[in-house]
Amino acid sequence: MDALGPGEVEHDMDHTHDERKRLPPTPELAGHGIMHIDVIAHPRADSSIVKPYSQTLADGLRAALLRTPRGSGLRAGAGVFVAFVATYLFASLLVDGLDTPSPWRFDSGGVLVVLGDALLTLIAGWLLARLAQRDEFTLGVASTLLAATALVAVLVHWPLRLLADLLHAHGQTALGLLVALIGQSWWFFVLLVVAHGLIPRSFARAVVAAVLGYAISAASWWYLPSVSMLDTAVYAPVAASDEAARPVDGAADTQAATAGTDGEVGSAGTEALAAPAFDPEQVMYDQPALLDAALAQLTPRTPGKINLYAVIFAGDGSQDVFRNEAEYAQRLFEQRFDAKGHVVVLENNPSTVGTRPLASWTNLQRTLQAIAQKMDPAQDIVLLYLTTHGSSDHVLLVDLDPLPLNQIAPEDVVDAFKTTPAMRWKVVVVNACYSGGFIDALRDDSTLVMTSARSDRTSFGCGTDSDITWFGKALLVDALNQTTSLPAAFAIAREEVAKREAEDAKTDPELLHSEPQISTSASIDAKLARWSAGLSAGPAVEFKPAVAHAQASDQGEPRKENTVTASSR
Repeated sequence: MDALGPGEVEHDMDHTHDERKRLPPTPELAGHGIMHIDVIAHPRADSSIVKPYSQTLADGLRAALLRTPRGSGLRAGAGVFVAFVATYLFASLLVDGLDTPSPWRFDSGGVLVVLGDALLTLIAGWLLARLAQRDEFTLGVASTLLAATALVAVLVHWPLRLLADLLHAHGQTALGLLVALIGQSWWFFVLLVVAHGLIPRSFARAVVAAVLGYAISAASWWYLPSVSMLDTAVYAPVAASDEAARPVDGAADTQAATAGTDGEVGSAGTEALAAPAFDPEQVMYDQPALLDAALAQLTPRTPGKINLYAVIFAGDGSQDVFRNEAEYAQRLFEQRFDAKGHVVVLENNPSTVGTRPLASWTNLQRTLQAIAQKMDPAQDIVLLYLTTHGSSDHVLLVDLDPLPLNQIAPEDVVDAFKTTPAMRWKVVVVNACYSGGFIDALRDDSTLVMTSARSDRTSFGCGTDSDITWFGKALLVDALNQTTSLPAAFAIAREEVAKREAEDAKTDPELLHSEPQISTSASIDAKLARWSAGLSAGPAVEFKPAVAHAQASDQGEPRKENTVTASSR
């Protein structure tokens, strides 16, 4: 037999048992002791991948903990790589299960995301092996990286994301962003320790290899849609028909628009029973043209920066407070957040049926689809602001009596975001009673969700005497005129709402605080931080209600509960 060259191994096929052989160090590795390459010579009859799998898993664990791998898994073949694809799928499923409340619903789109990420990791492994001039180790390096990917997801990214969420929830925005940055950069250092083990004599080459590997393998964070394999199965009650859901003359909708949390009908209900001030059939007929006109006003994105697009949805047409809030939000985002030409308002109000498209699920879905085609879906951010009444079973009121509008449940919002192309970066604000019930369905790694109340609490400030809801004022008028950071604005708004509710609790001891909620992740926090840093913020925007009330004051009644059963689309 010819003499073995550097990095080669002799397989003695006469042996009947496994034999560990340590490769002689190559000229590049000799004398450095950074990565020793151990391989197993198996008899031809032994096709088990258990031992090379365990060795590669151990190397992946060392890399995940930022320690140089021993190199014993570098001779892994295609079978080991496929096994680690399955391991990565299992780890992703585990993390999704920990993040997602039951009952679970499986989404096959999440599998495609994991497989796409595994392919990018294979390319990164090839690149590192190529730069180290060790092409024969391509599958071994890729298998080690994929093992590290699965372990980092469970041992690093998941706990750091929980910590960042906790810090944001307690108003520690700077610390939350720092934790998010650590999570984002961890994978780079994993690549660096692997690259340095392969290229020990040139740290500069190792850094270049790690940077290029990061640009490839971390591309999934920026270009692949963020789809979990599990989400919460939410079942909203379905009415058999519009006639069944809506008694004669729209009485049920009237009660939904005006009923308080105790189910009583307020004085506004009497007004809502009057004949509508518009032709219902004409309004429905006009919707395609009105929405087309609004979407035609969308301007092309500004190149070279992260663009913000916003959709404002005012669902209840029985009170002007929602119209006021929606139209102020439009001015705020256009004037202060450089989103002019990127904001669409969908609004239910008798006074605007001839000038603005209705707030309906159909119009919402069409609007998001149009924005997806205008924006850069991998780079830009879309913000959806929903303001209306909400029910204890987590259904948003969509009402302009007597129009037959369907109500919106959490899964309806999820469905509305299913655009082509998919939009990755999203901010969803739900300002309604019990709105915390929308978080589980909407949360993912690239979505920030804010709600004005817990899933079991009402929020405050609507009614005929209010110009804007308490949470709307705290977030839009006060907080976002102080800061351009959305997580920081939420912290300010939550504190302001808590103080205002505490004041009211002095005269009403039974008042339960709304406790606004937030769900975020390291990825969306980092994206929003880059957007905010590149923003040339405009001056503060004064709140001027579209419809002012003579009795308007800081006193706001509790938000009304929507008691209408949701009809299906």
